Amino acid sequence: MTRVINVIFENEVLKPLQKADIKEHEKVAIEVLDFDERQRRFNQILEKIHKKATQYPPEEIEADISRAMKEVREGERER
Repeated sequence: MTRVINVIFENEVLKPLQKADIKEHEKVAIEVLDFDERQRRFNQILEKIHKKATQYPPEEIEADISRAMKEVREGERER
């Protein structure tokens, strides 16, 4: 599973800013990405989404979002 864990670097140690949910002695890979680069990548993704979205009417986009939200909620109830 891939997840993002925000950390702070203090005294040569990366310290999680929230519960990391990593087991003791579990091996993980870390990609160091400063927040400016992370924001730049996020903005690129948003730009791509906006460009693609212009080819669909707003009603169709809203219907797709509503349908996806309904599927997620139904999946959560089944658990």
